[in-house]
Amino acid sequence: MKLTLKFFTEFTRFEKVICVFILLIYINNLFLDIMKIDAAQYASISLEMLQNNSYLEVYDLQNDYLDKPPLLFWISSLSLKTFGICNFAYKLGAFLFLLFSLYAIYKFAANYYNHKIAKNAVLIFATCQAFFLMSNDIRTDGILTSCVIISIWLITEYWYKNKLIYLFFAAVFTAFAMMAKGPIGIIAVLMPIGIHLLYQNQWRKIFNLSWLFYIFIVAVLLIPMTYGLYTQFDLHPEKVVNGKLHQSGIYFYYWLQSFGRITGENVWDNGLPWHFFIGSISWDFFPWILILYAGLFFQFKKIINSKTEKIPEIITISGFILLFALLSMSRYKLPHYIFVTLPFASIISAIYIDKLNPKQFAIWEKIFFAFGILVAILIIVYPIFFFTEVNYLIYLLILLQLFLLVKIKKLPINGVFRLIGFVLVLNVFLSYVFYPKLLTFQADAMAGKWFYENKPTEKVYFMNQKSHLFNFYTKNSKHQSVLISDLDTIKSPYWLYANEEDLLKIQKSKNVIEKKSFVDYPITRLKLKFLLESKREENLNHYYLLKIK
Repeated sequence: MKLTLKFFTEFTRFEKVICVFILLIYINNLFLDIMKIDAAQYASISLEMLQNNSYLEVYDLQNDYLDKPPLLFWISSLSLKTFGICNFAYKLGAFLFLLFSLYAIYKFAANYYNHKIAKNAVLIFATCQAFFLMSNDIRTDGILTSCVIISIWLITEYWYKNKLIYLFFAAVFTAFAMMAKGPIGIIAVLMPIGIHLLYQNQWRKIFNLSWLFYIFIVAVLLIPMTYGLYTQFDLHPEKVVNGKLHQSGIYFYYWLQSFGRITGENVWDNGLPWHFFIGSISWDFFPWILILYAGLFFQFKKIINSKTEKIPEIITISGFILLFALLSMSRYKLPHYIFVTLPFASIISAIYIDKLNPKQFAIWEKIFFAFGILVAILIIVYPIFFFTEVNYLIYLLILLQLFLLVKIKKLPINGVFRLIGFVLVLNVFLSYVFYPKLLTFQADAMAGKWFYENKPTEKVYFMNQKSHLFNFYTKNSKHQSVLISDLDTIKSPYWLYANEEDLLKIQKSKNVIEKKSFVDYPITRLKLKFLLESKREENLNHYYLLKIK
């Protein structure tokens, strides 16, 4: 409570309104439908874990699952049990970790710098695109990102206050980071911490016996997960997992899944170049990306020129650069892998902003004003060319954005809030307009909802496929997949979920007495041909629920 009051003390009334807007975006994101592919799979696994009551051995569509560690599944499964099977319940646990990470960023930055830098670091991280995405498309990366910065803050808090309880909870959250994403969790914590201690020549802290206590707590907390991997995989060498016989779950988790992507032992390789993340972070850290580049240059310059006085900490700059480099070495890359570096990026950016004089800050205002114009153009173009049905909220957002562009200099807002104001409408638009419409093009989710609301007691089979989203929204993890040759063995009336190709085969041999159609598009891989209203229909796929007599 004291932190909350201190955090808001310097805010004007209008700035508090902006914070409420940000919070409303987060809250709305919790109720949006789950996206394919990863989040849909994790939600389905969480449901299956709940319904099978199998928490140490993890299954996906009734098959052995060996990929991501189980923390997200444990948290979401518990939440589904508490709040019911819904979007909010699946997303809530990971989102609470994200909120706690904002607290950790504030406390860490306040320890080494000042209240203003700490406040700005929180606002920067809380308003970058990656944070909004992590509160919507829930994957393991949000928990990893949160636990890494929380652990680092708690370790530094232990140094300041010399209370073992902080190191204990640092170990707890380090274990959580490992149970969320793998060994990268402890590397992301200890690597910047170690470099900082070397930079400060703090040898007593490096060789302190308390690290044994820290490692012991981490190891103890990993026992349940390790035991589950051992009983599910190592005790059953006859299993074929991920196309491989004699797959050790423990070896896979502690080495192959993470380090194997660098050494080449892991066969996953999507062929992306080493500089892939340099491009992807431009959107992930928008609108702060240019400030980050300037902040990195500013920090490097201070390190090089610090002949007499060292900078307060090197955790953030080393954490960002080395993790960025390590992830870039991986043979398999996805944009969200880089999220773990963004709390460090936020603090680096806040340090840079704090050093700007009024004239320099005015230059950045003009840059963000240009961002604001681009946002205005986007939401003006949206109802004309993209989704043309009437939505009065769009027109309200257009008016709000134009008002901000014209009047923002006269509004009672200061500092970073002046920069946030230009782009905040973008995420209101994404959360309340764009994503709700986009998510209707997930056929599996729409079909699952319709079936649960209209035919909840009837039997349904998948035709030559399985679906995580259909399982989740029908609240049933045990739907079976059948071949067309199996249909003759089913005597009572039933439903089939099939694609367009299978529909033609079924109609030739079976009596279809009811049909429901759903449109589908891979919404995580958007292309202009889909977004344009005039071109959309030719780029859609169709799926069907068929009642067979």
